[in-house]
Amino acid sequence: MPATTIFLGNCRATGIGSLPHTDVPAAVEAVFDFSPDLPYWPQLPKVSRNEGMNEQAVAGMPGVQAEDGKLRLVQDEVFYLGVEKVFAAYESGDAAAAALPVESACGFDPFLAALRQRGAVQAKAQIAGPITVGMAVLGEDGNPILYDEVVRDVLVKFLHLRVKWLTERLRAAGTEPVVFVDEPFLASFGTPFFGWSVAQVRACLEAVAAGAETVGSHCCSNTDWSIFLGGKLAVVSFDAFEFADNFLVYRDDLETFLARGGTIAWGVVPTDPESLAAETVDTLRERLLPQIARVAALGFSREQVLRQSLITPACGLGTRPPEAAARALALTRDLAADLSQTIHQ
Repeated sequence: MPATTIFLGNCRATGIGSLPHTDVPAAVEAVFDFSPDLPYWPQLPKVSRNEGMNEQAVAGMPGVQAEDGKLRLVQDEVFYLGVEKVFAAYESGDAAAAALPVESACGFDPFLAALRQRGAVQAKAQIAGPITVGMAVLGEDGNPILYDEVVRDVLVKFLHLRVKWLTERLRAAGTEPVVFVDEPFLASFGTPFFGWSVAQVRACLEAVAAGAETVGSHCCSNTDWSIFLGGKLAVVSFDAFEFADNFLVYRDDLETFLARGGTIAWGVVPTDPESLAAETVDTLRERLLPQIARVAALGFSREQVLRQSLITPACGLGTRPPEAAARALALTRDLAADLSQTIHQ
């Protein structure tokens, strides 16, 4: 993942990933209806528990088992044999070792088929990142596997291969891949529950992200945004409806990030039904443009900031009522269309 990778958002609409649909063709259709310029693989947690954020990320990883609603890693003979295969695949670059099982990603192959049929210059896939997953999977000692240096190495190499596999599959479908390695757990960064440094987190995240050329990351709450802005990511995605003031505090990091060509994914469209009911394209534009102006004041034109922007919902929609999700997607599409018209004004 070279630091010089340039990705222009151009105020396109896209999604975080999860949708509440239980009908796969309808989910794929919704993606292309509402995000035609940057379509994304729809993850469908209501279809199967296998499509939960962490369950999906570790599907196929040696030793991981679901037990009483929790993910655990068992270090038995099968685990060690599997680890040998992961390490060999990592050294050879064989991403097939981390292929997603069909039962864990029912929307992926139909999404690829739609890409081949409809065409798209770029398309997005996403997985949960190593910090989020590593804190969700428990080792045999009952502690998160992120804290076990040996097992963490297995996780990082496996997720790196998964990112590489997603990239290869998107490219084979005739599109330029954009892969997000999302880290919602980093809302806990700097709390007594998580004592890692910025450097530790960034190194772990970027080792996984190195499996693709154009990589973004999303955190759906507040965090230390220097982790994302100060690294090599091409896109940083955040909840701009609730946490814009917190995000915009990182003035120096934002200036450096934009100066090297980074794109901000503004999650300005809320996802909870009550907030959604009160918003329109006009109210969301009035909320977002002052935020854009604050970034432009760091030494950029408004047009440049808009070119280096995506418009998204604030978070995934997989747990929301279908009607609320449809409204969020429509507002995202319409706001993006509205703002893109202002780029040349």
